[in-house]
Amino acid sequence: MYAHSPLTVRAAVLFFVPLILSTELHQLSHSLVHAFLARLGDPITTLAAFSVAFAFNTTFSGIVGVETQAGLSYVTDKRSFWRVARFYFAVSLAPFFLIEAFALTALGDWLFGEMMGASAEVTRLAKAAAAIMALWIFPNQARNLATALCMMHRRTLPISYATIIRLVSQALMLMVLPFWMEGAVAGAASLVGCMSVEALYMYWVSRGFYAELPARGGEQASYRQMWGFSWPLMITQITENGVTFVINFFLGRLAHPDLALAAFGVVNALNSLVASPLRNLVQTAQALTHSRHDLRVMLRFAHRVTLVYVMLVGALFYTPMRDVILSGVMGLPRHLSEYATPGVQMLLLVVIVWGYASLLRGLLSAMRQTRAIAGSAVIRLLVVTAVGSVTLVAPHLNGAAVGVAAVGAAFLAEALILGWRVAYYMRTTGPLFPRERQGV
Repeated sequence: MYAHSPLTVRAAVLFFVPLILSTELHQLSHSLVHAFLARLGDPITTLAAFSVAFAFNTTFSGIVGVETQAGLSYVTDKRSFWRVARFYFAVSLAPFFLIEAFALTALGDWLFGEMMGASAEVTRLAKAAAAIMALWIFPNQARNLATALCMMHRRTLPISYATIIRLVSQALMLMVLPFWMEGAVAGAASLVGCMSVEALYMYWVSRGFYAELPARGGEQASYRQMWGFSWPLMITQITENGVTFVINFFLGRLAHPDLALAAFGVVNALNSLVASPLRNLVQTAQALTHSRHDLRVMLRFAHRVTLVYVMLVGALFYTPMRDVILSGVMGLPRHLSEYATPGVQMLLLVVIVWGYASLLRGLLSAMRQTRAIAGSAVIRLLVVTAVGSVTLVAPHLNGAAVGVAAVGAAFLAEALILGWRVAYYMRTTGPLFPRERQGV
């Protein structure tokens, strides 16, 4: 393991800021595909097929993202590096074969066509796109472990560079692939291609960090230990991807479902654009927190980050900038802009609770105490269901407000549960973190 000087707020800022850029560029990468596909022939069919395939793949393949956190916890030498790599390769085969089973057989017709109500043409394209998207699991594995190596050295700027290269390569692929592939399939292939380019760059920049690892002598976690650490985080990843689906189900029961769904879609997109960098507090807390001193510094850093995002949301959605964004940038008609206004203003609550929930998740991961995270993820989904169910008895509520309230309440519940667990561990007298236990 690497010995670093005690954590400071400045070091946390230098670690976190490049991750903000990387996250925003990832959001832009997804929007770029939609923008290209919308300009192809029959954009409704193309976008519908791509969206269906994308949602299906991210729900199941998203668990591979946990590999970065596992790498941060268990990579101590070259031997343990390959041990983590082998474990996650085996784990990733489950979602890969599941996705391909639906994409290449009649199961896909049943899921996309019968269960989701997609047309025959959308179903056909969605199956083809899903089959290709499943391949992104493998380059993402390489990227995630390389990312862990960079984070272990507190070097996050290369991660931002990799995302820029990904975005450029994706744009180039989108200009070429539609000549040989149908729109949704071309979009899927562009994602797999740009992720592969990103993975190759991350491999290149992390080679030196890998070379510095000792050949052996570090902690060798068993596969059972890695599974015990990982499965709660996987549950969290799956339930997080399912929140929007559950909310949309309830918004469809309102008196004006189309208006509610459209408004919440806009608000949710703005929430992702503005607040999604807060999820990087998970990796930041896990990578930088190795002692009680570091924990106290990380809490001070999180308070400041939260204050910055509260001020950002206030400046964007509690001033005339709100009308510029909703009516000008987003191009919403007046009635839809007014309907979405309560929702965007309620994002003030979301950025507070999302930030602290992410921080606490990272702290517990750093302690290797992840079981509470799985429990909080299930409770988060139950809270979303409970808040959303008010639409069944009050069909005239504002859909954007209900959706954001459900998201905010879910993250609040998670923050309270995880905060209670962190406070419990802080009251104990023994070492909290692996390096404290090892005397590093």
